[in-house]
Amino acid sequence: MLWAMNERPRAADWDLTPYFSSLGGEDYQTFKRDLETDLERARAELDVLAPPAPENQDRWVTVLEQLEELTARMRHLGSFLGCSAAANSRDEAAKRDTAWLSVLRASVEKVMVQLRARLAMTSDDNFTSLCSTPELEPVSFALARYREEARHVMAPELEELAADLGVTGIGAWGRLYDQVSGNLAFTLEVPGQAPRTLPASAARSLYGDPDPEIRRAALSGVNRAWESVADTVAACLNAIAGTRLVLYPRRNVDHFLAPALFDAAIERSTLDAMFSAVRERQDIPRRFLSVKARWLGQERLGFQDLEAPLPCGDETRLDWSQGVERVLSAFASYPALHSLAREAIADRWVDHSQREGKRPGGFCSSSPLINQSRIFMTFAGALGDVQTLAHELGHAFHNRVMRNLRPWQRRYPMTLAETASTFAEQLVTDAVLSDPSSLPAHKLAVLDTRLGDAAAFLLNIPMRFDFETSFYQERQSGELSVSRLKELMLEAQLSNYRDSLDPSQLDPWFWASKLHFYIVGTSFYNFPYTFGYLFSLGLFARGKAAGPEFFSRYEHLLEMTGNDTAEGVARRAFGIDLGDREFWHSCIDLIEADLDVFSSLSSEHFTHS
Repeated sequence: MLWAMNERPRAADWDLTPYFSSLGGEDYQTFKRDLETDLERARAELDVLAPPAPENQDRWVTVLEQLEELTARMRHLGSFLGCSAAANSRDEAAKRDTAWLSVLRASVEKVMVQLRARLAMTSDDNFTSLCSTPELEPVSFALARYREEARHVMAPELEELAADLGVTGIGAWGRLYDQVSGNLAFTLEVPGQAPRTLPASAARSLYGDPDPEIRRAALSGVNRAWESVADTVAACLNAIAGTRLVLYPRRNVDHFLAPALFDAAIERSTLDAMFSAVRERQDIPRRFLSVKARWLGQERLGFQDLEAPLPCGDETRLDWSQGVERVLSAFASYPALHSLAREAIADRWVDHSQREGKRPGGFCSSSPLINQSRIFMTFAGALGDVQTLAHELGHAFHNRVMRNLRPWQRRYPMTLAETASTFAEQLVTDAVLSDPSSLPAHKLAVLDTRLGDAAAFLLNIPMRFDFETSFYQERQSGELSVSRLKELMLEAQLSNYRDSLDPSQLDPWFWASKLHFYIVGTSFYNFPYTFGYLFSLGLFARGKAAGPEFFSRYEHLLEMTGNDTAEGVARRAFGIDLGDREFWHSCIDLIEADLDVFSSLSSEHFTHS
């Protein structure tokens, strides 16, 4: 049952007490005070510490180990506050301390400014000698990345100023969007039903409702809500991008995409190879959407129909326990992942219910101090919600595999972060498709979900990338109006979906409702999803062919994700060349094979109906 705004708010489902006894408890307050003190001590140390050299190498080893430990504590605190604020966007204490954390992160960034500057000033020989010490050799890749970042920074005093201004500038705009989106509600007006007021986060689950009137009402209702705050969220988007574009040339960044590529740990040639293969094969997901439209009795789908279930007799609405059981059953073939999932459910790592003030979206957050993760999602019984649970548990498994590594070895890029999550999703869908006892209706429903994911990664994600690229290109000349943002979004949708969607039923407000465009710490939070999805398909195919021994190599790959570029990890673990377009085509071949089965089963259904 969907939650209504006039019901009594429920508490979050997860247990955060392994982090701290409570927000504001004595252990929490002590942790905060000690962290502030130790950060100030680290900054003072770096202020007077000369660049690495033989005479101060031992001191540098100690300082770097202390900084690494501080970053682990910051991640622990950030995970706790991020979870607290997402679970209840109206929690004043969580909002206050989240703002305080932004100030603390500015202090951390000042420390990192000093670190990068010192590493950049040392000679190659001295840097190599430092990284070769037994204490630092395991984190040498991370240190090299810090040194590389120094090529794209301003003078230390300017970077410190930027960090301070970021708290009340770009960071504040991001927090404003979080607050607006978390508090936003819309009225669901379905013909023949009493109007209901729902949180904006409920809209996505409604897109999976079998009733087309509910889907249409959900999109139109939530978009009316976004229109009511359009000027505010447009200001947020313009300010976040504008801040970056002001800083980029001062940091010797020659293109707005460069920071995202560095963060993703890939070369532009790899991104181009992947997107080239994707755009050459976009006819595959478009063909799927055309077949799906026939299932739904429509000439073409509307944007709200992309996640609609097929009317093929399968029961697609599940309660929470049923959704959990589906995931656990699918993970049974991979004992380590299955064990982690059971632990996550039993120990209440997942916040899944719908309730007042809960932010939209989903994520997995982890702490290197307690070696646990927390999963944030909204479960409303759709197959897509089951997939989301599997996806986030995949992230949690990735974190678990890395639990014995150093904190700086766990800083993997988003391209590789999506590998384990998408792999876990594949296990869920493959469990049904490979089961000879599965009914055609069940296979159709699962293939619909699986091909729906393919459509998202091959059409929707490129759409987001195209929109963000066009937005940044135009933002360099000034702020964009609400109407122009809508135009750019529609252009990106038409360019990717083409005639597979009804042009009168697109979503011009997608730029406002998609949280990813407003993440302050990362721009272009889109292409890594397609990368991770396709890369996982390639790995999944290898796993099916190799058998159980594959899993040890797969876990080794996950362990390496914080110690090399994406290209290096793929090459070292499986001999894959990510710059080869044919690799990406081989991954998409698996999607086409799914489409062939889906089309065949659909034809049989239409023939006999």
